[in-house]
Amino acid sequence: TNIMSNYNNYTLKFDPEFTNLIQPLEDREHKSLERKISSHAYSEPIYTWNGLIVDGVEAYQICHKRGVKFRIKRMYFLSREDAISWICTQQLKREDLTEANRKYVIGKKYDAVKAITARISSENSTTGKGGHTYRIEKKIPCRHISATQIASECNTSPASVYKYNEYSRALDNICEKTPQMVERIRSGKLRISHANIIELSRLPHYELKKLYDYMIEKGIEHLSYPDMKRELQWRKVVAPTQKEKITEPKPVIKQMPKFDPDAELSSLSLTIPSWCSSIERVMNVTDFQRSSKEGKKRLKIQVSNLMTVIDKITKILEEA
Repeated sequence: TNIMSNYNNYTLKFDPEFTNLIQPLEDREHKSLERKISSHAYSEPIYTWNGLIVDGVEAYQICHKRGVKFRIKRMYFLSREDAISWICTQQLKREDLTEANRKYVIGKKYDAVKAITARISSENSTTGKGGHTYRIEKKIPCRHISATQIASECNTSPASVYKYNEYSRALDNICEKTPQMVERIRSGKLRISHANIIELSRLPHYELKKLYDYMIEKGIEHLSYPDMKRELQWRKVVAPTQKEKITEPKPVIKQMPKFDPDAELSSLSLTIPSWCSSIERVMNVTDFQRSSKEGKKRLKIQVSNLMTVIDKITKILEEA
């Protein structure tokens, strides 16, 4: 790296993929940063790679706007994936990182590290970029090596890393249709379970837009599929609106609704993710050692009943 001091006319560039990984400061922290910069009490450099900002976006914007001199620290990466991995690592060090952003950044870091690992493996090398070392074992998939490495760094499990990668991809999908919704999710203002994020990512643009507008209107901060189907009156909310046409009244002919053989299956398919989410939440937050025997007994009975029903429907599906 190389530090260049006292620049006030030096123009840096923003890369959307990089800035998307960086969690914006809250209003209070942003104002505090402005005061420090205005009083020349801010000494942190702006980190760059090939003229692109990789850390210090808001500090640069304030300095550039106010004409305050700033320092630049040039980083040297061999690829965009190395830069992305580094940005994700820096974000994961933040104490104010939201839980949604933590999962999102881990998921994005996995994509970057997997690409780096594949490249190093193809080059038959063990040394990564920026001084990082990646141990490449023969016959071990790059995805497993990458997930294991990130799990170790983030104090989680490889399974969680895969799950967070799925989560980040789903958020990116939603962002293409309704970016405002993703902004609220990642800022922590809107809470949606992992399973429901995946389901939402599969909805078309007009349904997401209708749902988001309804949530803003009602001030909803937590969303689940039961909400969509009941409290939110799902079908009514998300149905696309059409301009009314003034036409001559026509005789009303009663027609039987078209039979849908998959209606009940679809309903069950949408409900099960909320069950999985509830079970995962209990597993993550409950201290089973301290729970009462009676409470565990009741839950065990219900889980046993659920497993019996699952076995029955699985058998039916396999035989059908």
